[in-house]
Amino acid sequence: MAENPQRICYDSDPACRVHHTVGYAEEYALMSQFHYDTSLILLLFLRGHGEIRIEGRLYTFGAGDMIILNPSELHSCTIAEDETFERISLHIGENIFEGFGKGIDGLFAAFYEKKRGVGNLLHAERLRAIGGDRLMKEILAHAAGNGVADPILLRCKAIELLAAINEAVDGQEPTDESPHIENELILEILQYLNTHYSEDISLSDVADKFYHSKYHVCHLFREQVGITMHDYLALRRIHLVNDLIRRGDPISEACFSAGFRNYSNFFRLYKKHTGMTPQEFKNSIGK
Repeated sequence: MAENPQRICYDSDPACRVHHTVGYAEEYALMSQFHYDTSLILLLFLRGHGEIRIEGRLYTFGAGDMIILNPSELHSCTIAEDETFERISLHIGENIFEGFGKGIDGLFAAFYEKKRGVGNLLHAERLRAIGGDRLMKEILAHAAGNGVADPILLRCKAIELLAAINEAVDGQEPTDESPHIENELILEILQYLNTHYSEDISLSDVADKFYHSKYHVCHLFREQVGITMHDYLALRRIHLVNDLIRRGDPISEACFSAGFRNYSNFFRLYKKHTGMTPQEFKNSIGK
């Protein structure tokens, strides 16, 4: 039996962070929790296989595949048990382009302008064709390196990878395979929630709008998305709260702007889903 997962984090450059995880998947519980990330993430799986739920859609992946996640995509990743896995995670901040001239931030287009939950899987064969697997390994080497040029080369290789994926996609979805979709009703509900989550929405409202019983909608949503509608709305609103705090809005103002109707309830849900208080998050980003 392989060892429990060990993760080495190279976080010295907040605009280009690299994590290298290897080990035994059974107890890697954090991966199965639904969450957002604060940056664009590229996940390259070197060993192991599993599945990832992204905004109501289910992808399966194997060794050599890459998962692409932007900060607005709620997801939960599960690695198959009883096997060793290894992955490289590249976390890219929008300030990675500082010093590279105007217009280069357009390299984010393939990732930020796509529909949520669509175009998240880049298969191994296609990734190899654009040199993506090689670039990810070079990125890891520069992240772990101590040479004077390694920090610069790390950013350059990350930007080269973004450019390669953008060129390969060229206006199309960056995946060769559609995600598994079991129920069109849930996708319609998700689209509605993602448009109106800052409003006062209840399960009854959603059930009435889509002409189904509350029980049916509640059961189906939990089955297909992986969490309750209540938790989904809370996570979507918390994500917006964080964006508003980064913008400089006061916490209490951000709370109500995001759709929470009660500050005490907001505070409880925020701590439940993030593991920190809103003030601790605000302090962590220096606002």
